[in-house]
Amino acid sequence: MIKKIPSLLTIIFSAWSLQSYCQIGWDSLTIQSKNRLFFGYSYSILPDIEKGPVSIYPHYSADNTPAPPYPQQGNAAVFVFHTNFVSAGAKIRYNLIQFNSRTSISFSIAPSFGAGFTVVDEPDVYQIIPYANCSYNLPFLLEFNYGNGATHNSLNEYGIFAFTGIENTGLLFKNGISNGDLMDDNGNFYTPDYTRNWTEAVFGLGVRYRNRRNIEREIFLKYGIGPTKLYVTPLEKVESAHAWTLKLTLVRNF
Repeated sequence: MIKKIPSLLTIIFSAWSLQSYCQIGWDSLTIQSKNRLFFGYSYSILPDIEKGPVSIYPHYSADNTPAPPYPQQGNAAVFVFHTNFVSAGAKIRYNLIQFNSRTSISFSIAPSFGAGFTVVDEPDVYQIIPYANCSYNLPFLLEFNYGNGATHNSLNEYGIFAFTGIENTGLLFKNGISNGDLMDDNGNFYTPDYTRNWTEAVFGLGVRYRNRRNIEREIFLKYGIGPTKLYVTPLEKVESAHAWTLKLTLVRNF
């Protein structure tokens, strides 16, 4: 039997076809990737609130003891409250799964930076004066989207989404004490130790819509729960305290 040898023209055509198919596949993947990506800038329309971190300090009893050292009787807690009046950031979202034109599951990050001031609930304890300062939030979210904004091909007028994830939150404030040290009831000097950033679980809800200029917008409310600390009060009761955040954000997509 005589074997047929492929002609040079056949080899060239096969190589050209393979290259064309690879290019078409790459272009399709690129287009599909672009159709899954969303960009926007964000800002808070109302002051957001952050409570925490929580600082635990010893509580001493001076009953029937005229001079130090005083016996320690449980602990107390100081809560730091922060409010941002101006907050701005960005949001990047990528659709991991697109079930149809109006339903999807996506991953998003929404970093933001705000300016406001911080106070404590017991200013006579640590003497922190309200001080103009800043805070930041870096959430990593998994979203379920339905309706408008779920995909780039959605024709719905409105849409809703729910999300959950984790967030790193930090407060950038200064201690109002000039020398940085305080004296406890036993005459020992110490510096208040505030945990100025923490990781918390977050979840929330939001809606999407298009304005009169046909620009897609979204608004969502995010609530975060920080780590819990346990301490024994002077009344020998076990109490718990945790940091939390509450933020209402408006996003304008490009």
